Amino acid sequence: MSQTKGFDRRRSASAMRRVSVAPVITRHERIVWWADLVARRCGTREACAVMFGVTYQTACNWFDGFSCPTGDKVLDAIDMWPEEFGK
Repeated sequence: MSQTKGFDRRRSASAMRRVSVAPVITRHERIVWWADLVARRCGTREACAVMFGVTYQTACNWFDGFSCPTGDKVLDAIDMWPEEFGK
């Protein structure tokens, strides 16, 4: 018996209902969240630089909300403060 439908990769309606969509967090929201986190947890820019092994200028950029880290520094923060990340 041949198939009446051709090859279709779309999800069924029931599968679409099971998909959960994570909220979208903008870059600005991430930077503000990180700046608040390091201000609360590190206290000073100098302590932040030492704690994460970054330059003083990088710590200043984090505190002032110009940038936020990715990768290894975020993983370090998760290891140090798991409760901040819902762990």
